[in-house]
Amino acid sequence: MSERHFSDIANSDHLLKQLSAQAHQLLALDKAFQALLPDTLNHACQAVRIREGELVVYAHNGIVAARLRMMAHGLLPSLARQGYIASKVRIKVDLQLATKAPPPKNLHISTQALDAMEQAAQSISQPLVSAALAKLIARQRGG
Repeated sequence: MSERHFSDIANSDHLLKQLSAQAHQLLALDKAFQALLPDTLNHACQAVRIREGELVVYAHNGIVAARLRMMAHGLLPSLARQGYIASKVRIKVDLQLATKAPPPKNLHISTQALDAMEQAAQSISQPLVSAALAKLIARQRGG
């Protein structure tokens, strides 16, 4: 079976060729934008489009978005010199990354530590604290 490259396939279909060209333009915009950013930011955001004179950038979190808002307007002249003309910037937080589930808790307590905690729990006069320790110990012992 002969191997066909994507460019060969894309060139055979008008719509696919147009879509491929647009994708390359968007990737070039993002690359130009990333080159203007400090190393601490350039992997935490993505320039996604310029529409009606507005550059849209997705930030991976709120801290990155805040830093980009402070510096983004200063980057517009450099982008314009490269052919990416925008008069304003919109920074959005990428909700797909922001809503990622936190990693599961992975707490491992040694048997000796659990035994010591059990002894300490018996001497605690606060019933809520004692019950909480008992619950933690039971969960760690697998019961």
